[in-house]
Amino acid sequence: MIVQLAVLIAGAVFLMSGRTVAVLVAYIALAVAESAFVAPLASASPTVLALFIVASIVKLVLTPLGVLLFLRANPAAKDLRPSIAMPARLALVIAFALVSEALARIPSLAAISVLPLREVIGYIVLCGAGMLIVHRGLLAHLIGLLALGIAIALAGAAFAPKLPEFIELGAAFDALLATFIGLALVRSILAHNPLLDVESLRRLRG
Repeated sequence: MIVQLAVLIAGAVFLMSGRTVAVLVAYIALAVAESAFVAPLASASPTVLALFIVASIVKLVLTPLGVLLFLRANPAAKDLRPSIAMPARLALVIAFALVSEALARIPSLAAISVLPLREVIGYIVLCGAGMLIVHRGLLAHLIGLLALGIAIALAGAAFAPKLPEFIELGAAFDALLATFIGLALVRSILAHNPLLDVESLRRLRG
């Protein structure tokens, strides 16, 4: 129940907040929830536990630190520049919660796993994809992709609990690449558009 509540709040922050720091805190909360779910599976052996610890450090420390250092050097990126009004974003959060709950009740999906995380995974996927639509700030798109990575890792841990080390290692590697390669690209784009507005960036020509 605590995990579901944390995910619900984090997803709402993803879509409703226009500040990068708040969205980053929501990403950390999602990563903590995912790590808490995988932790019992990772304690099966010392090797699995070591990989889990490395993956957790990447997701919970290195990734947020990279984003924060980028924000410190580029204060304009703190604004995610939402493209739709707050009431519409609130309606989108409610719709995503209802859709994910409805999807979890489909008999063919319910047969996949008895774990009460099907709706959580669907909600994270919808909110991560929603960030790509709702916000015009490029960093929001980066964090949205990281949220989708968490959803994939959580789905893998739920549906393949005997392979947590590969799931965690893959998720950590994806987070590391997405964050630091993504921030490097964003830094080069700053020269053209300091606000990192996706709508303006679409008009760039090579």
